Amino acid sequence: MHVTRAFLTRAATVAASLATVAIVAVGMAVVELSSPDVEASAARNQGVAGTARPGSTYVALGSSYAAGPGVTRLADRRCLRTTDNYPHQVAAARGLSLTDVTCSGATTANILRTAQKPYADVPQITAVTPDTDLVTVTIGGNDLSYISRVAAQACANTLARLSRGSVISGCRVGARTYPEPSAAAYTAVEHAIAEIVSEVRARAPHARVVIVDYPPLIDPRAPMCSRIPLTVAQTAETIRVFDGLAAATARAARTSGAALVTASKAGAAHTACSPRPWLSGVEPPAPYHPTRLGKSGVAQLVLRTLNRAG
Repeated sequence: MHVTRAFLTRAATVAASLATVAIVAVGMAVVELSSPDVEASAARNQGVAGTARPGSTYVALGSSYAAGPGVTRLADRRCLRTTDNYPHQVAAARGLSLTDVTCSGATTANILRTAQKPYADVPQITAVTPDTDLVTVTIGGNDLSYISRVAAQACANTLARLSRGSVISGCRVGARTYPEPSAAAYTAVEHAIAEIVSEVRARAPHARVVIVDYPPLIDPRAPMCSRIPLTVAQTAETIRVFDGLAAATARAARTSGAALVTASKAGAAHTACSPRPWLSGVEPPAPYHPTRLGKSGVAQLVLRTLNRAG
């Protein structure tokens, strides 16, 4: 499978992380991951799709971990939103009418009040209307430069080993590496996610709001691998930032009363260095982002939450 030049150009901004990483994937063979467990679960969920009202409206809000950039067909080229991301899979399984405005690189502000120019023309929240029945939200990583920090550090670490034909190009000496977030930054994310829930309810009083957090990139109990080229100190920092993001998201869910899907816990066995990863490593086309298996895994978590509610 070939990846177009336009896709590669936009991929340089995924989650703001690829400002320091340009992905070269043209002509590279793509390995399609599959999971018998995920496929069986998907089949079961197809059978209970009637528990949702056919034609109910579903709005998906969020960043690249929801948009799902990858090798599959794009639903929106500007946002690198794919047709197999978890919102599309949830909508198909439940027979919902989907409005997917997730966008790679989005922050909480891009949902609430600031259009993500040039990739989106209006804030994502404008997609929520009084007839919306379900809203999912995956956001916060870009507010903390979570993946962009990993990408910049990995670039710096691998720069000396780059050679012609490498899967990474464009790493720059002295590229900006974001400092570790302060406690105030996590609090700001918590409050912003809670505000998103409040705004959704103001616009769609009858909608169910489900917050979906991020699956983990690194398992702190397992050895690292070459797919995540970080130092010991950088690995520890990445884990701290991820844990802080997950905790802030959980607090926002509690204070707002929204349902929470904890991909942060369920994905612990599927980190980038695991045998069946939900997230890619440094490899293209979307480093440190959900694989096909990861998109399906998160979709099943969301469906289980919806199915429990009937």
